[in-house]
Amino acid sequence: MRKSLFKFWILVLALPLSLNTPAAVAAVKVVPSKPAITAISPAGSGDQISDFALNSSILAVVGTVETGLVDLVTSPTLGGSDGFIAALDKSKNLLWNLRLGSSQDDIATAITKDKEGNFWVVGVTSKPLETATAVIDNSATNLDSVSVEAATTPTNTLNRLVLWKIGTTGQLLQSYFYDVDGLISPTAISISGTTLKVIGNLSKELVTQQFTISADLTGAFTALKLGKIPTVKPPAIETIKAGTNKITSFISKTTIIDIPSWRAKVPTPVIVKYTKAGKALAANSLPGKVKKVLWQSGIGTVVLVEVNSDNQIHLLANMA
Repeated sequence: MRKSLFKFWILVLALPLSLNTPAAVAAVKVVPSKPAITAISPAGSGDQISDFALNSSILAVVGTVETGLVDLVTSPTLGGSDGFIAALDKSKNLLWNLRLGSSQDDIATAITKDKEGNFWVVGVTSKPLETATAVIDNSATNLDSVSVEAATTPTNTLNRLVLWKIGTTGQLLQSYFYDVDGLISPTAISISGTTLKVIGNLSKELVTQQFTISADLTGAFTALKLGKIPTVKPPAIETIKAGTNKITSFISKTTIIDIPSWRAKVPTPVIVKYTKAGKALAANSLPGKVKKVLWQSGIGTVVLVEVNSDNQIHLLANMA
């Protein structure tokens, strides 16, 4: 009887411990990221993805389209190549899309977002050709039989900087232009308060220089400034806030903190989600050079990756 009673009390005392013991937490592993949003188009088409931006419910992708990108661009062709913006939800379903440009060649290269949620896309187009009506006097006699060459139409020259302002439901709100003497190629756009800043390259007479230019939200540009733009070396480990957690992006050459199962055989781009205390919550490896990482509540972590000179956008579902 005493033995049975003793065993009973041992079980009673052990029961709360078993109830309060947390279940074993699965170890975090580095998962290869796929599939991606890519520019799958005919070779040599010129289709490309350039950049992306996020708001609370939209992943906005921009780039240039000629003949493909049917998963992103369904609106009618404007002419030549067109810039485009395409909005997707967190499941990569297409919400709306818009071509940007004119009847000539147009290119969209970068995007940012203002505090109202509107998207600002920078790109290039050609200044409209100036035409004049020629007056021909049919009564005149060509005594010397001089032959006159027909006038030729100038080819498209990407010499006009464009800012497109797009609303959150895909409506084109405004287009602003800045004409230059030469071939202009913007590479990035950023916003601080009510000031937009664009940087890029300007080529004229076989000489290429870097430029910066600013504009306010009414499209009033400052003068374009030429000169070398200081190169900011990216940190070995880039960290951004993700709610109460943090997202880190770096090249893994050996092991990763709090992920003992990982050991890189070759230098590999990886992105890891950590708690503030340094506990790994999720991890992904990427197939190429990481160019941009953003996190947005409601969407998650989105990454722009360059693979074999083409850009891909990866939406990491495990890092929401």
